[in-house]
Formats: sequence, structure tokens, C-alpha cells
Amino acid sequence: AQGDPQRGLELYSRSSCIGCHAIQGNPVSVAQVGPNLTHLATRHTIGGGLFVNDGPTLARWIKNAPKMKPGSIMNAQGKGEYDPRLKMTVAAGGLDDRQIADIVAYLMSLK
Repeated sequence: AQGDPQRGLELYSRSSCIGCHAIQGNPVSVAQVGPNLTHLATRHTIGGGLFVNDGPTLARWIKNAPKMKPGSIMNAQGKGEYDPRLKMTVAAGGLDDRQIADIVAYLMSLK
């Protein structure tokens, strides 16, 4: 599914994403825990260089980073996904595939 970058911006800006990530120009996204995402779309890789930075891979990463990279401190965000680090399934507050597609569209616009 093709995401909508504007919906992605709005969703990102009111989700748990802003608790860990900074994006220059986004006044609510100033945290320093995870990587700065300001120019994410210009990066060739994600996950500490392990994965190619493209839409489908970024969507899988957002859905369940610790499943892709054991030891990742990013929690699984996909609704219904099992987070192996937290040993629990993402329920309330989890993102569905359309919401993830919207966030990916927003992040891939960050050049």
C-alpha cells in the first residue's frame, strides 16, 4: 500500500516515535535516544548498516525491529507483532499496516 506523507507526519508526531527520535524542523520530535531521522531518506542503510534503506524494509523495521536485529532497543510497533525483547505482543497503540505505510512515506520524504 502506498502511504501518504502528510498523514504519516501527523501520525508520527503524535506517536511514541517522538519519545526516542529527533527530526530537524519537527518541533515535537527532539528526543536523543534513537537515531536522528532528519535525513533518513538519503541514507543507504538502516539498523546499524545491516539492512538496505527502502520502503518495504523500513516498514518491516518499524513493525518489528527487534525481530530483524536482536539487541535493537527499538520496540516493535506493529499491532499484533510479538516483541522478543519485551516478551509480549503489541496490542493497544500498535500501528496497522496502513499507518506504517503513512509513516514510511513521511520518513522517505526526509531528504
